[in-house]
Amino acid sequence: MYCWGGDLFSYSNLLEEVQNFCKYGIETGIVGESELHQAIPYIFVGNKNGKCMIVQGAIHAREHLTALLVVNLAKFLVKYNPSMLGGIYFVPMVNPDGVRLCQEGVGFIEDKQRKSNLLAINRSTDFSLWKANADGVDLNVNFDANWSEGKQNQFYKGSQNYVGKHPLSAAESRALVEFTQRLNPLVTLSYHLKGEQIYWDFHQKGLARHRDRRYANMLSAYTGYQLVDSQGSVGGYKDWCIQSLGIPAFTIEVGADCYPHPFPYHQFNTIFQQNKDLPRKLLNTIIRDKEQLADAGLADIM
Repeated sequence: MYCWGGDLFSYSNLLEEVQNFCKYGIETGIVGESELHQAIPYIFVGNKNGKCMIVQGAIHAREHLTALLVVNLAKFLVKYNPSMLGGIYFVPMVNPDGVRLCQEGVGFIEDKQRKSNLLAINRSTDFSLWKANADGVDLNVNFDANWSEGKQNQFYKGSQNYVGKHPLSAAESRALVEFTQRLNPLVTLSYHLKGEQIYWDFHQKGLARHRDRRYANMLSAYTGYQLVDSQGSVGGYKDWCIQSLGIPAFTIEVGADCYPHPFPYHQFNTIFQQNKDLPRKLLNTIIRDKEQLADAGLADIM
């Protein structure tokens, strides 16, 4: 469970893992489809009581190791069956087109014009450092949260930082937003590479800021990662969750910064051990806090 024998964790590997969860009676499903109409799977572990969280990975193509991490976080809970007060929707690979492009190049794309455009954008047949989707949109700047106001935002298609024609112009970001709105989660976790840092803030004020900083401190204590303020970064999934839903949301950058991209898979076990039970602990803590406040007649604070 805690190692990976292959070279890279691919989209086909993910589909195989999803089938294995199904064999053991674990709920799986589809968040939506990518620009190239590939399914974006989820895995659900826990209790269907309306108290849930979303854990997502590989929204950036070259960060495909985070898809392997999210799958193994789900496996950990299935194997050990610890106490869960709610349920967790694991979405290992939000950007399947981008991951395939990163790992396989343009060979799998049937549209000749799209192939040509991507090769022109990338100026190379090597897409191993590609972050965007198959349309050249960086999904994590495509959400409707101060969209296009980031310091590094770009306004033309590329391997990274292109904000898209408008918020949620990309199929993948739309699918994730619609999925999130249907579930109404208490909290979200987004796994990225690299830096061993935790981003937690997006203009929260008052009690909400105090609440989210406290949970961020908990994440930092568990992982050993440093808390970082989101200065100049906007349009991310975390940002949208905080601004639009008013919930705690966190981006966790796993993996030591000393390693280059493409990030080496031999570091996976270290990363997994730093995060293996983090989602459950965070969700349980938030649920307990809400229950205590409800008992005290202060439910609206959360």
